[in-house]
Amino acid sequence: MPTQRSLRVSSEVRPGRSILPGRAASYSTAPRRPPFQLWLLLLALLLTACDALPSRPRLPEIGPFQLGGESDAAPLSLHIFLPDEGGVTKALRSRVAAWAVAGELPVNLTTSDEYYQELGGRLAGDDPPDLFLVSAYLFPDLAAAGLLAPAEEGFLEPADIPPRLAEAFTWPRAEAAERYCLPREVRTLALVYDSEGLAAAGHSPPTNWDSLRTAAIGQTDVERNRFGFIEAPDLSRWLPLLYGAGGTIIDGSGGMALESTAAGAAMDWYIQIFRDNFAGHAGESNNEWAGEVLGKGKGGLTIEGNWVAPYFETEFPDFHFGVAPLPSGPAGLNTSVAFTSCYAVSSKSALKEDAFELAVLLSGSDVVGSLPNDGGWMPALNELREEWERKFPHLAPFAGAVPTAIVWQLPPGFDIFLQSFNRGMVQLFAAHVEAADFFAELNELGETLLETDGGPQPTPTKIQDSSP
Repeated sequence: MPTQRSLRVSSEVRPGRSILPGRAASYSTAPRRPPFQLWLLLLALLLTACDALPSRPRLPEIGPFQLGGESDAAPLSLHIFLPDEGGVTKALRSRVAAWAVAGELPVNLTTSDEYYQELGGRLAGDDPPDLFLVSAYLFPDLAAAGLLAPAEEGFLEPADIPPRLAEAFTWPRAEAAERYCLPREVRTLALVYDSEGLAAAGHSPPTNWDSLRTAAIGQTDVERNRFGFIEAPDLSRWLPLLYGAGGTIIDGSGGMALESTAAGAAMDWYIQIFRDNFAGHAGESNNEWAGEVLGKGKGGLTIEGNWVAPYFETEFPDFHFGVAPLPSGPAGLNTSVAFTSCYAVSSKSALKEDAFELAVLLSGSDVVGSLPNDGGWMPALNELREEWERKFPHLAPFAGAVPTAIVWQLPPGFDIFLQSFNRGMVQLFAAHVEAADFFAELNELGETLLETDGGPQPTPTKIQDSSP
């Protein structure tokens, strides 16, 4: 007999508050070209929304510091704005201080534990930070709006970095694309499971969709309110299935591609296992995200990122979990999703050369390799990531997924698409809408947004003038 379910919009916290950094609105019809004030509102919503990684406990804010001597001339000060990342922030502060002293340049470094809620307002204001952290998800909107400075030719060259990670921070998406920054870290999605539960059922980690369903059935115990597979109405967690079926959101010609056989197969699998009561959503058991569900023994398997490692160690130290590559889909692919960020420079900065110099230092192997690492993030540099894999062998599938992973990134202005997708999935779970209608509506929305994005973008000056 089907289990009584009550669905709600996902409360799962998304991809970025640790050393890095998804979002929902109902869709009716979108104007072909929203007025400029609406564009600003959408950008503001984007910049203040949550991201795709689970949030860490808030840490006390570390106040700003000044470096450099006092003078009557009041020399320019390089302003750095970063998220508060605990031990990582402390280590970065030390490196920045040493660099500032050596260069005799006054530096003002501020941090925030609500970083991505504040970043948009700071960048659009009169006095934006010179150097700051930008996630790959936010990068297209900020670059298209003219808020970021492209690096000078030859200043930043990708070396020892997976091509897809490096390409995520180039703009526009054309032959003459300019490079803005280089990724410092990466996280990926893999199959995370209750190792004791799987072993007790005599199951090996599943390697394809069929064996994943079989394992989910074996891990389900409705009387204990335990579902075999924990999934979320979230685009970033569904994308590995779309990729595994050989699909994509936007095709090679730049058009929407959700009305496809691959998308239908991926959604049918994801929704059907839920409707068959072998999969559950975190909100059903009043939990925040899939990691919490597994830690409490209420789930057997899920698709999550390597941020689960420090979370389990802190919140559920007695829970034994395993990590395996994502199960492959009917196309024989098990492509993951990569979450990454970089140190970017403001287009309004009067100290661009100094800011880029510091960005190169902070993204380099010497600094990144010396930062404290709890397994929740991986260095973008291949050599350092190989060292990370040797240090955390039980997390190796996360590192193994990096070379072929597709970066979590959508075109400018697509935040409303993400919001509509996530809310629509809730309706799919509840059988209030059919997948074909769902994809048709999203395809139409996406095409409208792509057409809108094809026009001129607001300039930094316009954004500044329109800011309160």
